[in-house]
Amino acid sequence: MKTLQKFLNYAREHEIAQVDLKFTDLFGGLHHVTVPLSRVDERFLTQGVAFDGSSIPGFASVERSDMLLRLDRSTAFVDPFAKVPTVAVFCDILEPHTHRRFALDPRFIAEQAEALLKSKGYADTAWFAPEFEFYVFQNVDFKSSETTCFFSIESAETGSTVSLDNSQLQGYAIRHGRGYHAEQPLDRLFDYRSTLVQMLENVGVTVRYHHHEAGEAGQIELEVMPCTPRAMGDASQKIKYFAKNLARQMGMTATFMPKPIAGQAGTGMHFHQYLTKKGQPTFYQKGGEPYDLSPLAVHYIGGILSNASALLGITNPSTISYKRLVPGFEAPIRAFFSLGNRTAAVRIPIYADTAAEKRIEFRPPDATTNVYLAISAMLLAGLDGIEKETDPTALHLGPYTGDIEKLPEKIVRRIPVLPTSLSEAFAALRRGSDFLTRDGVFPPAFVEAFCSYKEKNEAEALRRLPHPKEFELYYDC
Repeated sequence: MKTLQKFLNYAREHEIAQVDLKFTDLFGGLHHVTVPLSRVDERFLTQGVAFDGSSIPGFASVERSDMLLRLDRSTAFVDPFAKVPTVAVFCDILEPHTHRRFALDPRFIAEQAEALLKSKGYADTAWFAPEFEFYVFQNVDFKSSETTCFFSIESAETGSTVSLDNSQLQGYAIRHGRGYHAEQPLDRLFDYRSTLVQMLENVGVTVRYHHHEAGEAGQIELEVMPCTPRAMGDASQKIKYFAKNLARQMGMTATFMPKPIAGQAGTGMHFHQYLTKKGQPTFYQKGGEPYDLSPLAVHYIGGILSNASALLGITNPSTISYKRLVPGFEAPIRAFFSLGNRTAAVRIPIYADTAAEKRIEFRPPDATTNVYLAISAMLLAGLDGIEKETDPTALHLGPYTGDIEKLPEKIVRRIPVLPTSLSEAFAALRRGSDFLTRDGVFPPAFVEAFCSYKEKNEAEALRRLPHPKEFELYYDC
């Protein structure tokens, strides 16, 4: 919809009454402001809508708070959750005086990463496909104050629901560790997933498949078809928006938290990725060592793994991220690559054995990340490896086969351990952010602004808060 008239025709065709302008803050939060359709004219489309950037996490200071939203009309879709007919549009964020793109706009950073790839000449298009894992519960209650701290989760699939007794379960409860690909009637979320997928397909998000995940208390997964960086960022925001609102509409609640339940499967966001040049795949080479990978792919892997600790500051930017990245689950805790191994930081899928399918999967990230930034950072890390011709084997980053912890100790000792806390990840990001900033994709101020905000508003707040487990351990000291 390049012209105003085409946009207005689209709105009339769908009997639209208002336009919802959506934008993303530095940490992945989705925001919106809504205007009546009657306001939409050429001036509106060129001048944009003003908002207070100082009230948006990570954006502008109070003394320079004015910012503008400009519609990207190519992203327009009808919002099925709005009672008043509404078309939603993702927006670019502009500086008010110059109308230049705001350097910390996540969509702009993703565009810059795409442009850098093309300028380097190794490839012209990057493709990313995250796996969207999340939990859907019947109800969640939580509170944190000076005198109260608790959370409570109710799940129909395990019977841990105050409104659902055993007679209503009729014996169908998913046993511990048996949620993966559970079938109906154990799988009570099939209709929810099917409805969600249909709604997403209607707004341009192509889903590969959906299924119940390993977490027995309502964990599910959607896998989508690959998109380019900014397009996948937009798709990710749609998926989270639709998943949460549909759950609410159906009397449930959805969360993308990495580890909502101790002892059950954590929720990751594994990023499948590959590069193409003039439509041709660049990660495959028949007979290439290892695993039919091209030298470019091996160097890309080297870049991802050699920068992995710093990457986690962006791809796993929450305190709870590191309650998922622990031994005993399929979450990676060391920086190495392997064929098919789900404990590897970079997994080469066994079934992706043709030129068109060959890709890598970076497994540490989770959905507390800002997807625009995560994709941009991974792409830049891979390009860093290509430019430096980083050999992952020489750095003891793989490939390794089998259970990594059963290898001889002298080998395991050489494999880098990934950060085990948010503070470790941020320290690594501060030390090793050159691959993000040297070509101007991430502005120089990004790292400190990002880390400082998170430390002050999340990590420090949590550090000062007494935990219920501490009462159990120390109350009678």
